[in-house]
Amino acid sequence: MKRDRSSDLVCHNYLNLLDLLSQAGRGDAYDDFQSQRLFGLLCTELLHHYQVKINAAASTFPVKQIRHAGPDTQAGAILTYLTGKNGQASLREAAAYFGYQPNYFSRLCRKLFGHDFVHLRILIRMNIAENELRLTNKRLEEISSELGYQDVANFSKAFSQLKGITPGAFRKKYGIKKAR
Repeated sequence: MKRDRSSDLVCHNYLNLLDLLSQAGRGDAYDDFQSQRLFGLLCTELLHHYQVKINAAASTFPVKQIRHAGPDTQAGAILTYLTGKNGQASLREAAAYFGYQPNYFSRLCRKLFGHDFVHLRILIRMNIAENELRLTNKRLEEISSELGYQDVANFSKAFSQLKGITPGAFRKKYGIKKAR
């Protein structure tokens, strides 16, 4: 996979501009404003670059041909598929996608992850929910709907059982702090 270097170049240019402003040393309000603005742009670019790197859906794992692959590749492909579906794929759908019988596919999940398919799907949903609660300001209704829950109460119950904390309390403790 060819890597796009333009993001790296943009980040380096922002750093160079910040360095030039700090070396100028005038310390007036305009320079402070420009430094803050450049720093904000740099942070935005770095966050975008980081998000692209960790995005499971953009993974280079093989799409379907995992039957003769090693366990790490199998696990990566299954996680990529399920994460791309927000944990909403059925056992029958996922098994068919990879060319397995549902019962065998569930046993394969247990072997690879230590959980059967249903519990693996719940873990993936809750990890997605955790990231959404930590990194966005989406309402609980929106997050639960995206993850396939019919109502917020079921989502909150599942989240609390797995994480030991309610979604609202999790967001309050670990989420993005609003600027004052």
